[in-house]
Amino acid sequence: MEQEPVPLTHGRHEMLTPVACLNGRVFDDDPVITYMLLDMPTEERLAYLPTYWSVLVKSALLNDAIITEADGWKAASVVTPPGRHVDNVWTLFYAGFFCVLWKMGLSGFKRLWSEFSGMTDNAKKIGLHGQKRYYYIFSIGTEVEHRGKGLAKTIMREHMRRAQLENVPIWLEATTPNSRKLYLSMGFEEIEEITLGKDKVDRNANLQPGGPGVPLWAMVWWPEQQSGHTSSS
Repeated sequence: MEQEPVPLTHGRHEMLTPVACLNGRVFDDDPVITYMLLDMPTEERLAYLPTYWSVLVKSALLNDAIITEADGWKAASVVTPPGRHVDNVWTLFYAGFFCVLWKMGLSGFKRLWSEFSGMTDNAKKIGLHGQKRYYYIFSIGTEVEHRGKGLAKTIMREHMRRAQLENVPIWLEATTPNSRKLYLSMGFEEIEEITLGKDKVDRNANLQPGGPGVPLWAMVWWPEQQSGHTSSS
């Protein structure tokens, strides 16, 4: 029997609250997010995650991001379009991000700006070959009980379809080995493995002097007609 297509809904500001709540649950043990909020005790961090995501997603929405949910909020993504960037200082200000920075503290600011943003920006220079227009997967996640059903893949294929029509690449950072494996299977190219917090934390962002640090993988997908690149999707 042919499988029913997964219903997708697209929206913007009206979807802010549900996607922030979803991401708060989906990324509750994500090593990169945990590392960004390293100075918070576990219970405080978990309680703060919906607020954290609400501010981040609001900033993305102010840069024309699109939210896509699958099958009644079993999975969702936030994607910024070509030419718009979530590190826009003015939209971060209007989204209330400086309250988040206050909560994170000076060390958290350094982790976000100097480590994460600095390293991923360098990877983009390498991987995008000077391409200024690209879709950015700000977040994509699936509720724990619905993982393994192809929901994130369905959402991603929709973004790939749109990027193919516009002949622009898609950029993302995979934060877990499982997400990295998924994106590789969909034709993404791994540009660089980046390590955050080397000699400070283990791979799950637990404090560990001399630890290996938290890995993430900078990745790009190129539409088929892009000169010099092919997609295996």
